[in-house]
Amino acid sequence: MNIATTHKNTDFDALASLVAATFLYPRMLGVLPGQMRDNVKAFLALHRDLFRLIPRKGLDISGVSRLVVVDANNWKRLDRMEGLAAGVKIEVWDHHMSGEDIRGEMTSIQPLGANVTQMVEEMRNRDCAFSPMHATLFLMGIYEDTGHLSYPSTTPRDAAAAAFLLEQA
Repeated sequence: MNIATTHKNTDFDALASLVAATFLYPRMLGVLPGQMRDNVKAFLALHRDLFRLIPRKGLDISGVSRLVVVDANNWKRLDRMEGLAAGVKIEVWDHHMSGEDIRGEMTSIQPLGANVTQMVEEMRNRDCAFSPMHATLFLMGIYEDTGHLSYPSTTPRDAAAAAFLLEQA
């Protein structure tokens, strides 16, 4: 089984990155942590059926052969995934430049305002097709983590990804 997951207390950048992982890895299931921010819960209450996401609760991870971690790079931030470290192919997409302890075969840690920015860039490179609703979610991730492109951590790449997504929405 191939799964992607993100950090506990999931925000929109984490959710958008998780959904983006299901586009970059077509047979990947997105695993939602048990704890999510209230605005993310409300969004998913309306739109969950649009995404390939399953809850962490009750998921047997013993058959996992590949794990993609998005918007996090520390085992403690994940929802009961520590047991996957041995024998599992791990890939990491993150924008947090410190605190990492997950060792992946592929690691992309970019100094960006939002993690989903680098994933949207890769989706664009691979010519992944997605709906206007997906573009809206990706924009929500960028806007939330960059303060609507106003935080000092915002980069030109975040703005370019947002512009591309606005063209798709």
